[in-house]
Amino acid sequence: MAWELVRRGHLARSLRLAPFGPAAVAVVVLLVARRRGTPDVVGDLRLLGLLLALGSGYVIDDGAAVTLQASPYGLARRLWLRIGVAAAVVIPLWAAMLARLLPSAPASDRWALGLGLTVELAAALAVVWAVAAWCRRHGVEYPGIITTPSLLAMLFLTASLSPAPMLVGSGPQWTSAHGRWAVVLVVASCVLAAGMRDPVARRPFTDRHSRRERQRA
Repeated sequence: MAWELVRRGHLARSLRLAPFGPAAVAVVVLLVARRRGTPDVVGDLRLLGLLLALGSGYVIDDGAAVTLQASPYGLARRLWLRIGVAAAVVIPLWAAMLARLLPSAPASDRWALGLGLTVELAAALAVVWAVAAWCRRHGVEYPGIITTPSLLAMLFLTASLSPAPMLVGSGPQWTSAHGRWAVVLVVASCVLAAGMRDPVARRPFTDRHSRRERQRA
């Protein structure tokens, strides 16, 4: 059934891809404007990564959730498919941006910058998807609108952490800052995985306990 949804295009048509529009336009415009290089590799890539992350928060919006609630096709599978489609859009765009802009950085810094900024983008995506998944779990059909202020609030918080800065430029603090970004990525991924569980699914322990209670009765 999952493959049929993808093959027939039903899943793609149900996704809210319009928020990706500004990000896609910004990518094209900036790549054209920076065709001869960029003086601020980190700033440009962060800006474009932010736009991609903000647009990705809307893919979990599921207007058909009420209709599919009684189907055997669970919430988690529907959400993972939507995230997979979003990743199929984000990954090529991000790879194109890295390939175009990273050569403007010093050769010795390119791998560290590319890896660090990719970790930042992955953490931002995990945060918006975790927020959207938990909102969807609690009955919000269109949680995308909540992900935008949530991500911006997180970025404001990271920018204000003077003892442990996370939004830093290339330099001695780069590695330690991205160690903290990696922690954000792991925590947000765990929260996302927990939020993807179908709320009507029962735990095995609960099922065994219920059977024992019925047997005693």
